[in-house]
Amino acid sequence: MQRQLRQTVAKVQGHLAATAATGRKPEAQQMRRVAGPQRPAEVGLGTTVLGVLGLVVLPISLLGLLIWGGPVWAVLAGLAALAVLIAYLDPFA
Repeated sequence: MQRQLRQTVAKVQGHLAATAATGRKPEAQQMRRVAGPQRPAEVGLGTTVLGVLGLVVLPISLLGLLIWGGPVWAVLAGLAALAVLIAYLDPFA
């Protein structure tokens, strides 16, 4: 038992000395980093574009509703307001 403990301690000390001398991390640590979770991709960009599009379309549709009236401009204004609301409430942004 003491012999196994000495061998294990000698192996760890040798590994630590080799790591300190080369400045490289052990293979297992490098593999863990490669296999670990990667940086997540940007997920809120689509709703940001949707919100900007809503902010552009909303004044145009309100102006069209004011000048010409009609259900098309009202629906367009409602959709634009909904797009701005979705972008505002987006949990990923």
